[in-house]
Amino acid sequence: MRITPTHPPSPPAVARFRADGHWPATGPAELPRTSRPALSDGTSVWTYADLNDAVTRIRLALSHSGVTPEDAVLVVAPLRNQAVAAYLAVVRHGSVAVLLDHRSGRADVETACAATRPRVALATPGDADRLGLNEFCVVLPLDGGGTELAVPAAVPVDPDAAAVVVFTSGTTSTPKGVIHTVNSLRCGVANMVDALHLDARDTLFLASPVASITGVLQLESALSVGARVVLAERFSPEHAFEQVQATGATVIGGAPVIAETVFAEADRRGLTSLPLRCIALGGAMIPPTIVESANRFGVRVVRVYGSSEVPFSTSTALDAYSSDDGVALPGVDVAIGDSGELLVSGPHQFHGYLDPAHNDESFDGDRVRTGDLAELLTDHRIRITGRLKEIVIRNGKKISLAEIDLAATGLGECVAFAVPDEQTGERLALAIRGTTTAVTYQAVRDELTAVGLAVWKLPEQIVVWSGEFPRTPSGKVIRRALADETRWMGVLYGPRLSEDSGQRI
Repeated sequence: MRITPTHPPSPPAVARFRADGHWPATGPAELPRTSRPALSDGTSVWTYADLNDAVTRIRLALSHSGVTPEDAVLVVAPLRNQAVAAYLAVVRHGSVAVLLDHRSGRADVETACAATRPRVALATPGDADRLGLNEFCVVLPLDGGGTELAVPAAVPVDPDAAAVVVFTSGTTSTPKGVIHTVNSLRCGVANMVDALHLDARDTLFLASPVASITGVLQLESALSVGARVVLAERFSPEHAFEQVQATGATVIGGAPVIAETVFAEADRRGLTSLPLRCIALGGAMIPPTIVESANRFGVRVVRVYGSSEVPFSTSTALDAYSSDDGVALPGVDVAIGDSGELLVSGPHQFHGYLDPAHNDESFDGDRVRTGDLAELLTDHRIRITGRLKEIVIRNGKKISLAEIDLAATGLGECVAFAVPDEQTGERLALAIRGTTTAVTYQAVRDELTAVGLAVWKLPEQIVVWSGEFPRTPSGKVIRRALADETRWMGVLYGPRLSEDSGQRI
């Protein structure tokens, strides 16, 4: 099955991208062939020459299996050197890399295979057996299964054709297949390199799955400048400090909880410096305390904004007084729709979903509807104020969950979420993780009102959360899962709030 973009940019947009230098007519860039370290996954270290050889072997195996340009190839990818080589080989073969994390379930495989009908799959034997890949297509080992090392036949790669399919995390809906081209990825890479000041001296610590747009862009960005990439399959926020120190990582990206953990442990050990020079944070709002800690250690904090559909769209270097999500990066245009939704367009945007039916609700002309509420500030800066689907509507009033998260920073690690309510439509709940002291509703109320939260925005339910919050592989809390798991937690119910005055009933 040939995969083609279902919503490419309009001809005028493409003409503009080309005029601005964002739409070259060449295929993916070649990797350097040097003895510099390229990848490290905890079991082996590959130089750039090693990586090139691995890519060549897999490309030859694909050719021998009859895989042609534009054929779909399913890559079930652990965060290992070999999986990176498999992804690079498929794209540089001119085929479409359909990426799935190796922790996916059989239902994910069925969905991906039904939508793309891959010619072959690349996976470890264990993942192939567990997921029943042989029922869907020919399965090759992740390394292609070959030892031949020869110059593969030259394959012209259309930079505007489908190159990569990733699937949305599904935090708000059923996962959707997102189509990117070489050119759309190229723009995201260029912006990431520029915003993070990446160069060959860097060691990028990668905890995002290869099968995510974040993982793909970080990999391609680091490799494009000859940097070293450390792959952390078993990463967890609790072990972030040890892993950063052990690997000498200079750049790391992810959710704010990563930065909080690293800086807190460094403070506990009385350290005054870290190997880190830059940390890129997205997702939840970033508390000023993180920036203050980073300043003490001389670490540059970069706020980034994007999604699978429009990756790495805005960026800004934060200080303790920053309150926005940055300025649009080169080639990126932003606007605010009638509903307050942020609209984004540019050469970095995806070229539609696998299912064209999903495009209607996701595009406004050439612009991508992000699902995020935003404000345009002076100097073309934006501030994300919430998410259309991450809003509680209580008694007809909308409450941003992100706003509650930020207000509750002083209470520890907290996440706001919605609980269905027969009387009010939705009830606002707040989960507080791992507290060792007794929590009272009044104490939570006092803290939230002290930082200026309106009374009508107060949560009516407090959950004392035990263990880890449910998260996506990229570190984002899955809010919808919180309501399902509250029955196992200690719950404190506050008074109901009136419809108009916001006072107790």
